[in-house]
Amino acid sequence: MYVEKEGSLVGVLRIGSRERIEQVARGLLYMNTLEYFIKLEADVLRSDSEEATSHIFRGDGAVLQIKIDDEFRPVGELHGPIRYRSDENLKVNVFCIYALRESPSGVVVDPRNFDFGDTFAVFTDFDEFTRSVQAALVGTGQSVQWAPVDYIDYATYQGPTGVFKKDRTFSYQSELRLALVPGFGTAHQFDVGDLSDIIRIGHSEDLRHITFRRKP
Repeated sequence: MYVEKEGSLVGVLRIGSRERIEQVARGLLYMNTLEYFIKLEADVLRSDSEEATSHIFRGDGAVLQIKIDDEFRPVGELHGPIRYRSDENLKVNVFCIYALRESPSGVVVDPRNFDFGDTFAVFTDFDEFTRSVQAALVGTGQSVQWAPVDYIDYATYQGPTGVFKKDRTFSYQSELRLALVPGFGTAHQFDVGDLSDIIRIGHSEDLRHITFRRKP
């Protein structure tokens, strides 16, 4: 199990359809680009129009000007955040995993995530998993980065964002993300080798009964 630090992240799992989870166990990882999730309007679980945002600036009070006859003239006042998105971020491929965390209630999986699919796979050796991914990327020109997603309030935040930040409305997904950089620019499936020895598969509904509490 993956342990970030004491009292925080205690393990990782993937939730999806039975077919997709069995593919993961065989080592076949399907990774969409961040651009894909921007365009996925019909899927409220996966769609995020703000994916791949690189930086958020506060526009409140700023005046928009336009040059007319060699003179800049005000045309309106800006309100709310201004978002910048780099083309490079759009090309990044990601593989999303649920991060199991300690909870005062003892419930470690938000039930809204069960809509992702009827099957889950727990990674019993996350370090071995990432070593397999790194080995599979040799010679591809890609590198892999991974980290828990940091959920922030896009309505008030100002500063850099990037691949590992999302709006706090998605915090129930408790995502740990693997990202291929610079990315293939299109959806990509690659074989990292059989993972069945470090994966345990079960039915998503069983996650309702999994609890974690620190020993007194």
